[in-house]
Amino acid sequence: MSPYLPAPGELLGDLTGLLSCWGVGAVLFLAGSGLVSAAPEIAILCGWGALSLWLTVWGVFSPFPLYAPLFAFVLAALLLPAFWRGRPERGAVAALLRMLALSLPLWLVIAPIRPSQPDSFLNLLPNAFYLVDYGRFPAKGLPPSYSYLPGAPYNTQFLSFLGSFLNPGFPASGMSLVNVMLTLVAGLMIARALKGDKGAADEPPSWTLTAIGLLLATLFNPGFVPRVNFASYGESALAVTALCSAILINEGEGDLAAGEKPRALFPLALVLAAMINAKQSGVGLVVALLFAAFLTGLAEGAARRRALFRFLAGAALAAAALFAIWRYHMAGAGVAELRLLPFSLWNWREIPEALSSALWAAWARAWYFAAVAILFALIPVFLRRQGWTATTRLLVFFAVLFIFYNGFVFFTYVAVFAPVMSAAAHSFFRYNAQLSLVLVLALALAARDLGLLRGFSEKRLRALGGAMLALALLAPIGFAKTLRFDLVMPQPLVWNLAKELAPYLKQKDRLALILPGDNGSLEAMLSGLLRFETPRHRRLRIFYRA
Repeated sequence: MSPYLPAPGELLGDLTGLLSCWGVGAVLFLAGSGLVSAAPEIAILCGWGALSLWLTVWGVFSPFPLYAPLFAFVLAALLLPAFWRGRPERGAVAALLRMLALSLPLWLVIAPIRPSQPDSFLNLLPNAFYLVDYGRFPAKGLPPSYSYLPGAPYNTQFLSFLGSFLNPGFPASGMSLVNVMLTLVAGLMIARALKGDKGAADEPPSWTLTAIGLLLATLFNPGFVPRVNFASYGESALAVTALCSAILINEGEGDLAAGEKPRALFPLALVLAAMINAKQSGVGLVVALLFAAFLTGLAEGAARRRALFRFLAGAALAAAALFAIWRYHMAGAGVAELRLLPFSLWNWREIPEALSSALWAAWARAWYFAAVAILFALIPVFLRRQGWTATTRLLVFFAVLFIFYNGFVFFTYVAVFAPVMSAAAHSFFRYNAQLSLVLVLALALAARDLGLLRGFSEKRLRALGGAMLALALLAPIGFAKTLRFDLVMPQPLVWNLAKELAPYLKQKDRLALILPGDNGSLEAMLSGLLRFETPRHRRLRIFYRA
């Protein structure tokens, strides 16, 4: 049996993880469908925004655990569509099932995935399991969380917490599975955007368009890196919510340009709420998105300035409230998070070296930044040929967003990171990859509008569509080694060591780890596997020496 496919002895556990993940998606879809009238992929993100608002408000202001409000949310998700907006339309369900069917080979490869990457064990998994174990946010006076950053926001952990409703051990692999699900949601958004106005409003994208959307979100996405996007990191969450926000902003500004009331205001508000607390950098992305939207609307000139401001300010209210509530909680929580450095310690001297490091990072990922350069070059072409269309607006929007968000990134290098990390332009590509789905959609729409396939005969178009379907189905198998980044050494050795140790350990035992030459990553992995993988030893006391 290939190590990249589910093993027979672990098939039941892998299937339970998949079903729990799909259950998370179903609950979010039903909740979102009950709150907004939108495409199913947008409804999923709106459901996530509603879940984040509900659990954050309860967790900050109520002394009771989050289990009861989580159950109430699931119950409301099941009942809202029946009593408020009716059952989801058949076309919405068909669109989701088409994407699920085309992505089954991807799910087959990803199903056995295990926790991976140092940050997963240092803070992401400890934070997720803290919700499962205690139903609370970490704070002074409560049990320890074993997290490096227990004060990081919890919107992504809420999704694995929701999955633990069906499977208590879900967060271990579930945080990766949820990121796969969010990436597929992005693929469906891209497919629907390429579909445009063709066909009925509730008609799902064709099989071919669905396959193209899946490929553009993954294989053809220059910012897609499996060990980042499919790990438990928040990059996928920010990239997908940025894409959805860009689509909704584009639609809203189109309505304003036509003299109509923007229909996207409430869905956009919920999506921004999901984004802002996906990770601590989420606030910078939200602010950059809103500034880019405002400047793009002003540049177009078709919308009244006050109407544009009301639309964006109204859409930002829920995110601003959620951010303020979390800051209120952190003011008294007494736990660690990333904080602004004192002004006297800001890294002004590291700016030249940070710029140099960023340029080297851009050179290493030249295909991504080449795509950005192509987009910038397309803007005058579209303004001259088409004027302000939905595609032109998205191209201009991305260009402004790219500039503003990179300004925020360099602000963090000056005001947040340690000098060494600042000089190295820490995670520069990862920050930029959070915009990659917006970039991909803008370029795909530009290619469509330029008629790059106009000269193809119907026979050649059918052959191309078949090739896209085949590639979407076969690529996960061909790239299984890249997708299963959790099998890169020395991670399997650490799993085996944890598996051998587990039967000899009891709760509250003491374990000494002597790891000469370790930089802390092996200790973090081994400690995390013992505490968070079944059978769990969450109260194990571990002493570490390098």
